[in-house]
Amino acid sequence: MMKAAADIDFNKLLEGETISRETVTYIKDHVYSSKENREKLDAKIESLKQEIKKEHDGAKVKDLTLILGICEWIIERVKEASELLKEVKSRKIGAYYLGKCYQELGDYRQALECFERAKKTDAEEFDIHMDIAETKRMAGDVEDALGIVKRFSQSQGNSAELHYQWGYCLDELGEYQEAFKHYEQALQIDPNYAKALFRTAFNYDMDGEDEKAIEYYERCITVVPNHKNAFINLGILYEDRGDYDDAAYCFETVLDADPTNARASLFLKDARASISMYYDEEISKKQGRESEVLNIPISDFELSVRSKNCLEKMSIRTLKDLTRITEADLLSFKNFGETSLNEIKAILAQKGLRLGQALESDAEPELFGKKTTEEEDLDAMEDISDLRLSSRCRNTLSKAGIDRVEDLIKMTEMDLIQRGIKGNYLEEIKEGLSAIGLNLKTDDNSDAELERNVTE
Repeated sequence: MMKAAADIDFNKLLEGETISRETVTYIKDHVYSSKENREKLDAKIESLKQEIKKEHDGAKVKDLTLILGICEWIIERVKEASELLKEVKSRKIGAYYLGKCYQELGDYRQALECFERAKKTDAEEFDIHMDIAETKRMAGDVEDALGIVKRFSQSQGNSAELHYQWGYCLDELGEYQEAFKHYEQALQIDPNYAKALFRTAFNYDMDGEDEKAIEYYERCITVVPNHKNAFINLGILYEDRGDYDDAAYCFETVLDADPTNARASLFLKDARASISMYYDEEISKKQGRESEVLNIPISDFELSVRSKNCLEKMSIRTLKDLTRITEADLLSFKNFGETSLNEIKAILAQKGLRLGQALESDAEPELFGKKTTEEEDLDAMEDISDLRLSSRCRNTLSKAGIDRVEDLIKMTEMDLIQRGIKGNYLEEIKEGLSAIGLNLKTDDNSDAELERNVTE
């Protein structure tokens, strides 16, 4: 879990004239380690904005703009950061972080241009070369990226970053066993190298080896900086195996440091719904047992002939019927006296029941046949999390932009397949909708195509 967070003095570290990539890395490593650090950085950003508005010295404005752009990048407001850093791209560090912004925005050509500009003053700067290799890999030029990595195999053979990038390139080329060896090598060099831990966990996750994936994700989240995606993926795996409280903890941890994280917020909602669903199932089991008790026939009990005859004439045949009548009602019946009443109260007490229980305002509606809140609110169901789907199925729907039941039932199976939802998830979705009396939209013309695509 999270280690103790460093107390960061942003005013001291963020100076335009002395800022370095090492300092930025330190800040990024620790800003998400605590809610307090994130709040302090947010306050620093607002302060920088006000300073820029008031400052008239052009050089000072450039310094402040550089710092603000880097801060915006640190908190992942990449578009805002890129607009600011464009104004200071003539500075090496400004060009470097503009390159990082372009990389994250998917503009790999401009990212490479910025990284090349950033390394001009130090052509052998290893970490920038790794950024270039990473960008080329992300752009699909994997062979070229691998070539850059291999050029440093002698001089940087003991670098965890080198073996991580090497393994990732091999992953992209489908050489999974060789890739795994390089991730292992990275972890031998640095057992706490978060990127290699995460990638190893992710590969186990994709291969369906959940326990191995959990082991490496759990190692990954102990490392500072805390890897947000490791917490999120670990939370999903916890939820899949029914550890809903642990799953919620993972998502809450991300939100503590990054309150605007949309994925963590969505998954936390799912986890909490699953916790509620779990307790609902326990309650349902209990209610099922109680329902069995209520349906026990009166004839199963040893009652006097008079009591049996009176109850039969009153059409009282089960314990449930007795919970729907009062003492006064029984005593008002001809030939039904105190002795019979005490007999009845005794057999009810054996089962934890009493006369008139179903008539009380606080009685549980599920026991006595009243309409449940769930039934009353069925038509108000909106969020996909209201369906009893697995977390992976819900996550797949969310990635496809489907978050509401209302949107789901407007789609055909073919529509879902075209959005990347296939196989078992389709059956799970149909079963989930059917359970609440709903169905996917039908499209007879798509049946043949559906049959071709569902097995891909």
